Amino acid sequence: MSFEPIIIVLIAPALAAIYLSISRSHAERQSHITLRNSFYLGIIAFIPSILLIYLMDSFGLATTRSLNRTLFFAFAVVGFLEEFPKFLVLRFYSYHSKSFTSPIRGILYSIAISFGFILAKNAYFIITNGGMHFSELSGFLSVPFHILFAIVMGFFISIARFRYSYFILPLVGLGAAAFFHGLYQFALFTEDHSVLIITGILTLLIAALLFRQAMRTQRDDIDHIHREELKKELKGDN
Repeated sequence: MSFEPIIIVLIAPALAAIYLSISRSHAERQSHITLRNSFYLGIIAFIPSILLIYLMDSFGLATTRSLNRTLFFAFAVVGFLEEFPKFLVLRFYSYHSKSFTSPIRGILYSIAISFGFILAKNAYFIITNGGMHFSELSGFLSVPFHILFAIVMGFFISIARFRYSYFILPLVGLGAAAFFHGLYQFALFTEDHSVLIITGILTLLIAALLFRQAMRTQRDDIDHIHREELKKELKGDN
């Protein structure tokens, strides 16, 4: 086995280590704990994902024999079944953390989950396929694309938390992440580099806009919190 698969599989843990180290140095203790636990749960989330994909494969649904099957494999099997377990971790663990105080925190937790997930996924394919999986372009692109999917999902679930939308916005986040993931996977299956480039640029632009909006919303939230605290203080004085 060449060194290429080993280098690729080390990308996620190296970036995750830097990510968690920065968090430990600059974030509040509770926020760092949530970030760290989100990363570990992201690793665990890969287990039901791969089991469900194998289940789909046993029914003959994970195949690229035709265009329709390839589309279903890319969007429903890989796109949805890889994003759904990450969604569950973000929605039912990170979402309820006391340190989840702004939309940008939700995006950061979502990225941590994706780091854990892609670490487990890459390690799994190294062990089971002897590195053959990483001879493809997907090995190099998996980490940056999963981060972009995480930003998209994290934004909508974060906004849902502060707007008390418990159903619609979380599903929009899951659907958007699964769609872009499916589009990316379809480009890999068909080896269409034009579609891959367009998908990458489109996903990057949308993720950047959502991240920017989350930062702006964070400042608005902080101003709102300060105004509410001031109102409480004034009422207390009266």
